[in-house]
Amino acid sequence: MASPIVLLVSILSLVTKAIAQSLNVSTVAVQNGTSMLECWSLQSPTSGAGAQNYPLGDFSNAFIGAIPPHTYIGAAWPASIQYSMILQGLVHISLPYSDDEIYIQPGPLSTLLVIDQRNVSISGHITDFPGSETTLIAQFPVTGNKIPVHTVLHSGPCGLGDVRGLTG
Repeated sequence: MASPIVLLVSILSLVTKAIAQSLNVSTVAVQNGTSMLECWSLQSPTSGAGAQNYPLGDFSNAFIGAIPPHTYIGAAWPASIQYSMILQGLVHISLPYSDDEIYIQPGPLSTLLVIDQRNVSISGHITDFPGSETTLIAQFPVTGNKIPVHTVLHSGPCGLGDVRGLTG
C-alpha cells in the first residue's frame, strides 16, 4: 500500500497541467478569533520531471480516515494545521457564526487546508458527512504548524473558476 504522501502527490499530479500558475485551495482560516472560509493561492510551483510541483510543507503523522455515512461531528478544531483531501464520499463544513459553507467531494476541489486550531479560533468549524457511502479522507498534519506561503484570493471557498488551470 502506498504511503499517504505518495498518494497525495499522485492525486495532485492527475489534476495538474504544466500550464498551471498556482495551486488554489479552500481554507478554513481565522480572522479575529473566528473561523472563516477563504480561497488561498499557495506558493508558485516548481518544475520537475515534466510536472508542476507545489510546495505544501513538511508533514508528520499523515493518515487516512474512514468515516461512516451520515456521521455528524459537530464543532471541531484540528490538533494541528493540516491539509485534507477527500478520496471518496462527501464532507460538509459550515461555520458557527457565518452562512459560509462548503461541500467537498473527490475532484478538482477536493483539497482543504484547515488552520483554525483551538488556540487561534474561538468558534472552530462544524463538520458532517452527509453522504450515503463511507468517506475516506487523507489528512496531512503540517510539521511545526507552519502556515504555507499564500495569497488570499477571496472570502468563501474556492470554486471551479479558481482551479481552472488545474482542471484543463
